[in-house]
Amino acid sequence: MDAAMLAKAVNQYVHLVRLLEDDEYYDVPVQLILIARDDIEDGWIGLSPEDRGRVERTDSVLVQKHSIVAQMLPHPRHTDRRRWWWFLHEGPQVRERTESSRE
Repeated sequence: MDAAMLAKAVNQYVHLVRLLEDDEYYDVPVQLILIARDDIEDGWIGLSPEDRGRVERTDSVLVQKHSIVAQMLPHPRHTDRRRWWWFLHEGPQVRERTESSRE
């Protein structure tokens, strides 16, 4: 993925997760958020430090909204545990577990 497409994926991810913060509007398709995060992960090495920071901050918001993710996508069919965002239906600790296993 080239730099422009990667920047677009980051912007889309940030935008979609912000919609989850609005208690009046969160019928955003959660699967779109998780797929956008997959795209970002695939291109992680090409992200600028600024974009990495934006993604990490947005990841924190997504974790806080884990119950909405679980409601909207209770049983995702994903097996790669390194992509913790697909397992938020198990609770917010999945991010910590994944990150600690990388170290």
